Amino acid sequence: MNSQIAEQVLRVVNAVLFAEKKRVFEFKGARLYPSEVHLLLVIRNELNTNATQIARKLGVTKGAVSQTLSRLEKKGIVLKAKDPANKNELTLSLTRLGREACAHCQRVQDAFLTAHTKYLRKLDADDKAAVLGFLRHMEQSFGETDPP
Repeated sequence: MNSQIAEQVLRVVNAVLFAEKKRVFEFKGARLYPSEVHLLLVIRNELNTNATQIARKLGVTKGAVSQTLSRLEKKGIVLKAKDPANKNELTLSLTRLGREACAHCQRVQDAFLTAHTKYLRKLDADDKAAVLGFLRHMEQSFGETDPP
């Protein structure tokens, strides 16, 4: 059973990776890549955050966040400005296009979550705890091991 679970996890991870690489979200002429969509969904409600906090939340480097923010700014999705109170921090705001794109991405994400929530409702508390524990273990293990 353990090997079946491990093989299934690898299939799911591979499917997600390949789907992410292929998926380019087009919205009103703006082409958004998965990393940009993920960042957009993180900052939609946290415009007063900083690159360090965003990086921690996404599990990426501060540099990756900065590069992605710059791409989103060039695409007319976000506006960046220096925080007058702290010159080392940025103030972020979404443009109209950014708000519309974010709302559309949120609807897609909500549909995905709804599909899985229906399944999870059927599980008892112990099964839910096991699933959550396993997912947390997987999340923690990313980056801890060298590729084969």
